[in-house]
Amino acid sequence: MAHINVKYCGWSMLIKYLFKYISKGADRIRYSISKTPTETDRSHRPQPSNVNEIQNFIDGRFICPHEAAWRIFNFDIHVRNPAVQVLAVHFENMQNVTFRETDLLENVATNTFSKRTTLIEWLSNNARDASGRHIRYIDYLSKYKWESKVWMRRASNKNPAIGRLVYIHPSSGEAFFLRMLLGYQRGCTSFMFIQTVNGEVCETFRAACEKLGLLGDDVEWSTAFEEASVWATASELRALFTQMLLFCEVTDPLRMWEKQWRKMADDGMRNHGIANDDDLKQYVLYELELLLQSGTPSKSLSDYSLPMPRPALLQQLQNKLLMEEGNYDRHLLSIEHNSNRSKLNLQQSRIYEDVTSTVASHRQILVFVYGHRGTGKTSYGQQYYQHYAQLEAMC
Repeated sequence: MAHINVKYCGWSMLIKYLFKYISKGADRIRYSISKTPTETDRSHRPQPSNVNEIQNFIDGRFICPHEAAWRIFNFDIHVRNPAVQVLAVHFENMQNVTFRETDLLENVATNTFSKRTTLIEWLSNNARDASGRHIRYIDYLSKYKWESKVWMRRASNKNPAIGRLVYIHPSSGEAFFLRMLLGYQRGCTSFMFIQTVNGEVCETFRAACEKLGLLGDDVEWSTAFEEASVWATASELRALFTQMLLFCEVTDPLRMWEKQWRKMADDGMRNHGIANDDDLKQYVLYELELLLQSGTPSKSLSDYSLPMPRPALLQQLQNKLLMEEGNYDRHLLSIEHNSNRSKLNLQQSRIYEDVTSTVASHRQILVFVYGHRGTGKTSYGQQYYQHYAQLEAMC
């Protein structure tokens, strides 16, 4: 026999402590030496000095020995796996161009290399190479790699990479619809080709999306919401939903609510212990109403033809005991009720009908059920509980 003592450190601050003191490098300081001003110097007006903070940081930086050795041997500073390539989204001749402050603007304007982006080169590469025209812009990295501002054919897929379109807010208008088309169109050779549908050039990117059926039933807003739901929290999704209601002209808010409400209710079960769908819906409606009321100008769910939360919902959320009492799966209880209802014998069925009809007519009745142990008295009482839970779910 042996005794082994195992200790596991689960303190999250340990990581921060080690990272701070191991990776920060050696101590360093930047200072300057100057003489004490004389009376003559004080009589003259001091000349303002230009402070270059970036250059001061570079001049005052100290590289410790182990960091210098690491960089001399060209060891990796960081690693990304799989590699993620940001795919540019912009209008024609509206891409960002970087240049030095000493460059002449004429040279910058005529420099075609600095104007290259992943989107422009995708269009140019489709014009030159027909073998990649069947690939969407967002999937282009599956067969090509972006290197030195040129799309190059991959020799193998041993080192796969994924592409991500630059995020554009739905309220950005045409830029958002351009981004949507780039996730659908194939083999485009120009910006005009992107907004071409069935051989017809549409006037706007939005018109092209409508012709392709991408905007039917608020598809653009649902797509934006689906993308955000992958990484956003429930509270952030509720804020996004209210922003869409206020600024994005959602044509059918009720349909979008019925489709997306569950994604906004994840914290309802965690924070309040809500399990059934009806209470979760009421919780999300209440939170949305608070967000709309806090805006300027204040709005309400009723302004968008959405259902209003129950007035007593706030008291229920604050009453933990009441929430625990009503925290049951009403749909499952309804199935069990229908299954157990058929198992009642003739006498049990008669008592069951008398009790339920009396309660439904708002009358009083006193019923005493007598039986030996094991005759099903408890299960018989549960039948009434399941029955009224089912009625509550239907209300």
